[in-house]
Amino acid sequence: MTLIVLDTNVLVSALLSPFGPPARILDMVLRGDLRVAYDDRVLAEYRAVLARPKFGFAANDVNVLLEYLEMSGERVVVTPLLCPCLIPMICHF
Repeated sequence: MTLIVLDTNVLVSALLSPFGPPARILDMVLRGDLRVAYDDRVLAEYRAVLARPKFGFAANDVNVLLEYLEMSGERVVVTPLLCPCLIPMICHF
């Protein structure tokens, strides 16, 4: 099974347009064809973005989806890169 990083924009687009290309990716995750790699920051971003009132997603539906992603996905530990940037402000990108 392929391990992917599911971008938040793809997740939101999949939920807003259930017949578009992003929805096909989410369908593959829900079928078990793909596994989502995540860390606490990714889950926090999913939760914060999906809770925005402009999207109108039901809190319970969001919770169920995120619980599934967490249960079926793979928690990863991300090691920060050493960045020899000349401009320290942008090193975290």
